[in-house]
Amino acid sequence: MKKHLRLMALLLCLALLLSACGGRAAEDEEAASPAERHRTERAETPAPAPETPALTEEPQPDTEPPVTPAPAPAMQVVMERQDGNDIEKVLISGLTETGETAWQKEYATEYRTELTLIEEIGLWNDRYYFNRSGTVVCLRLSDGEELWRNADFGGASISSLIDRRNGNVYLCGWYGPDFFACDSEGRTLSFYGSATESCWWPSDMAWNGPDELVIWYHSVEPALPYYVDLNDFSISWTFDVRELRGASLYWANIFVSDFVEQGMTSFPRDGGSDFELAHFARRFCKINRQSAIRYIDGYETVGIDTVNELCRHFFGHEIYPSDSTQTSELWHMEWRPETGRFYAPAADGEAWNAFAVVRDCLQLPGGNVRLNYDVYTLNLDEYWQSGMDGALYYLSASEAEAMAKTGRITKISSGWAEATPVQQEGHDGYYLIRMEPDAS
Repeated sequence: MKKHLRLMALLLCLALLLSACGGRAAEDEEAASPAERHRTERAETPAPAPETPALTEEPQPDTEPPVTPAPAPAMQVVMERQDGNDIEKVLISGLTETGETAWQKEYATEYRTELTLIEEIGLWNDRYYFNRSGTVVCLRLSDGEELWRNADFGGASISSLIDRRNGNVYLCGWYGPDFFACDSEGRTLSFYGSATESCWWPSDMAWNGPDELVIWYHSVEPALPYYVDLNDFSISWTFDVRELRGASLYWANIFVSDFVEQGMTSFPRDGGSDFELAHFARRFCKINRQSAIRYIDGYETVGIDTVNELCRHFFGHEIYPSDSTQTSELWHMEWRPETGRFYAPAADGEAWNAFAVVRDCLQLPGGNVRLNYDVYTLNLDEYWQSGMDGALYYLSASEAEAMAKTGRITKISSGWAEATPVQQEGHDGYYLIRMEPDAS
């Protein structure tokens, strides 16, 4: 019996001891912070990476983040030229990745001289640009819908670039404008119809840095570059303008006048044919050296020695006509080797009152110069009364413009001559390379 009572007492003590331990554990758990309990329960969770931004107590703006548009479908655009009677026609097709035709557009325009009027510019994002007879057109790539047109450009036979940063379109046309820019929404950013009167035929547009374009003028050889700063669309040049004054201006005016007073404004680079040069020499002598002209049986004749003297002076080379009689219907001349002379029907009563005034002199790469000039005529009453006044050949461009307002002289045309500067008989001289009237 005593043994039984001791056992009961022992079990009761054990129960009281276990109850006390459980109460303390519960008290300890209740006293612990939620964060401590969280660390205890999730001790295996790794700490945030160092680059994870810390949370702040600042209120976040109540706006949604910008929505990124869905990527444009993968498309290819093909421009095919179609046969047309007196029109230039193209078919523009949008093709899927598998080569299926998603859409097609047909455009046509009338031909204009030798220029190409409908030309591709290129793709940017979900847009396709092309030029149609001077109007820049933008199609949506996904379905071919026309988004906008810009008719400010006005050019053809284009050179073009697309700015991949913003979708801007940069263009120049063979006959102008020299530079045009519009943005991806079709708004005109810049327009230079003629950046300079000194050169034309812009082409071969290329990047010359992230914010600069280079374009070449092909009205001279070698072609001259000019640069467009895309920050403000300003234009700069790489050639120098030489100012001609006094005797230098006089000899430049005399040199050009020796051609324009005869209407000789289309010499090719090689100096022209034998008959063309003989024709020039004959008319030069009629104006400046009558003693070199002979009149035989109703013909005006000039000898080969005189022709070659003038060819050396103006072109830096001689001509070598054949050993047989030849004629030129174009120049109305005949070469007779047995006499060593060129013959042309006599003509009298012509007025030689035209002269040239050089506006500026451009230094070209390689040493040649380009003389840009205007052609004037002296009032015929004064010409028939007293001939050409030698002071006219000293006129500057501004002086000629002022005199033209008085009616004494009249401007009739413009042009340019490429020449090689030389010293001739102690003064400035030139060998003519070629000579052309202005395109306008």
